Amino acid sequence: AWEVAPPSVLLCGPRRKLLDKSTPPPYKPRAHDYPHESNFTWMTHLFEANLWIASGKTRSQFHYDKEWNVNCLLSGRKRWIFLDPFQFEEEIQWARGKQFVRDNPLNNHWTDWMYLDPDHTDLIVQNKLRNADFWEIIQEPGDCVFIPYAMLHQVEKLDEGTQVAASWMFLPETMYDEEACQEAPLEEDLPLAAMDTLYMYTGKGLIPQGYNDPLNFVNALRAIMKQKKEKYLSLATFTRAVSDGDASLRSLKNRKQKIKAIFDLVTSFAKEPERGLRAAELKKVPLRIWCKPAAEGDSEGPLPCDRGEEYYFCDDQEFSKMKRHVQDVLARQTPRETKEVTGPPLQHTRVWKRKGGARDAGEL
Repeated sequence: AWEVAPPSVLLCGPRRKLLDKSTPPPYKPRAHDYPHESNFTWMTHLFEANLWIASGKTRSQFHYDKEWNVNCLLSGRKRWIFLDPFQFEEEIQWARGKQFVRDNPLNNHWTDWMYLDPDHTDLIVQNKLRNADFWEIIQEPGDCVFIPYAMLHQVEKLDEGTQVAASWMFLPETMYDEEACQEAPLEEDLPLAAMDTLYMYTGKGLIPQGYNDPLNFVNALRAIMKQKKEKYLSLATFTRAVSDGDASLRSLKNRKQKIKAIFDLVTSFAKEPERGLRAAELKKVPLRIWCKPAAEGDSEGPLPCDRGEEYYFCDDQEFSKMKRHVQDVLARQTPRETKEVTGPPLQHTRVWKRKGGARDAGEL
């Protein structure tokens, strides 16, 4: 990850505020849930980063992600097909259904996909798609494609050779901040390893792709404590939170020992570790550590390649190395003149009107 760099244009999502998805559209800003441990407020919070390597011809499902996505191709050629669910949600035959929330999309329930081969679409079976608009692009080496959150897309590899691509995902609550951008090192790209990606991959164990947001896990844990009227987080409550559905920690032979070890780890951040974490202390545990129970306790279960694996988070030593590198980059930057922000305020639109509908995008 020290050899791969996200484009510097990704650096201006602030770490001071984001859109509050608990408020109705157009969503009000509030304090950021994922502050930077070294207070680099200009560093966009990357939720997930992926390196894609493939040979032969491959293609994805026709799906959408809950996050913004930037995909940069290093070698090979790819074809992308896009379909806007904000326009055609009612025409789409969803695989899961009732996951996409068009009028409140920051609260999409989860990802979804459609059973559709864009090269061989039966318009008798898929008759509602007769008037749907599709977009097609060809991605060449050096091209970066921005995929808006909730945008249905399918990507297909076009040749038999080796293809390499990198992608970065960040939450749709992320807002551009001109003031924070004044401090960003825009003269050179930061390596991916210097970015505090929420789900980092250390090179071993579970591959962190598509697992539960640790903040959602913490909020669910807090809700269980409230329901049970617990003053301190108990092992029983923690076990319940990481053993739901098809979670990895539900079926391991040594599950009790594994769960107890993770429980002891998070409890070590309590003021009184012998008693446990109070609900107000849950936020004292770094989110990079909460990633471990959030991934291993994800109720949807692991990816096939992750069965029996555990998640390894980056330790404090690695974070110190990242901080030193960023500080060195900042020291080499040419001071920039602070510019006054003019013009109308940004709308941060997250809901788009349906063609012919009564809802105006500017209102949301």
